[in-house]
Amino acid sequence: MKRFPLFVLTLAGLLLSGLLGAQTQPTADKIGYLNARAVVEAHPQFAKVREVQARAEAELNPLQAELQSLENKIRAGNATTQEQQTYRTLVQNLQAASQKWAEQQNSVLQPITQDIDKIVSRVAKEQGFAMVLDQEVAASSGLVVYAAQGLDLTPAIVQALPNK
Repeated sequence: MKRFPLFVLTLAGLLLSGLLGAQTQPTADKIGYLNARAVVEAHPQFAKVREVQARAEAELNPLQAELQSLENKIRAGNATTQEQQTYRTLVQNLQAASQKWAEQQNSVLQPITQDIDKIVSRVAKEQGFAMVLDQEVAASSGLVVYAAQGLDLTPAIVQALPNK
């Protein structure tokens, strides 16, 4: 979906908010990173998120297609008053449906991110990391321009995930 970058930022925020808040006195000075998207997608419960996304797309795609068709007519000046009203109604329906699906996705995603947050905290402490950054957010923001492979906690986090 088009909201995937927002999904990644929200996910990174959820993962790191608990991790950073939980560490009041860091005992190490290493800073590591992880690929939050890869970790979340590796979680055994992520299939539920994919199900919600598939149902959302099944509902939203036809609305978006109909909306696009009406928008083209309106731009060309060929839309009737009824079509313009239908367009406004569809915009409202699409917004409401998008909000509903975002809330459902977040409710399914929240337990996953909470579980991962606990695992990240544990693995980071075990390996002596004082801070863990999301690789994608750090790279896209320009915050981090280089990080050694040895600081990547993604494989350790994925391995620590529950099996089912």
